[in-house]
Amino acid sequence: MERLRGIDVGGVLIGLIILGVGVYYLLTNTLGLAIPELDWDRVWPLFIIALGVGIVSSNWMRRKSGGSGS
Repeated sequence: MERLRGIDVGGVLIGLIILGVGVYYLLTNTLGLAIPELDWDRVWPLFIIALGVGIVSSNWMRRKSGGSGS
């Protein structure tokens, strides 16, 4: 667990979201695979929720491990 202490969970989640979108478009546009289309009007709030959960859990874990005494 000592190695995980310095990881920015919010940054990792943003990176994973960007990676996932990139892989989706690579598979559909470049390789021509028939992947169901995403309804972005319904999907984008999930990205915001995932980012928020990541930031809150990261701060909670820091506080739990004694990062800030308040």
